[in-house]
Amino acid sequence: MRFHVRLLATAVAAGALLVGCSSTPAEELEDWWSSGGESSIKALSDTSGRVNEVSVRPMDVWSTACQELLTEVAEAKELDTLPSENARGFWEEALTAFEHGGEECVAGAGKDDQPRASEGIREVQKGIGRLASTTSMIAGDLKAK
Repeated sequence: MRFHVRLLATAVAAGALLVGCSSTPAEELEDWWSSGGESSIKALSDTSGRVNEVSVRPMDVWSTACQELLTEVAEAKELDTLPSENARGFWEEALTAFEHGGEECVAGAGKDDQPRASEGIREVQKGIGRLASTTSMIAGDLKAK
């Protein structure tokens, strides 16, 4: 996952050199990236990775990691709409998976319901893949412009 974030940072920097003064889709994407997109993707990557890591530990630590992920999802939802049509669907799927999975994880852990909490973690893991696809699509969009 960290490789994708570094790849995207490189693509953003390269995209900045390729765009002119008019507002192009690449510039709009670069603006989204620099005005919170990059930090949001990194935060979601870090916190979803933490949820994945704690899933092999006792269930009493799951809730905290999942709650942190829900906080990052709420912040990500405050961003402007992702201007990449290619990445937008993956982004929305990632946020949905993280939110639903995080909520199920917190609820299941709170009720000592391991099957429910585990299902939430599996949903978060699905979101990790969607976030990686988002990052790849953004990098591709910037490279193509």
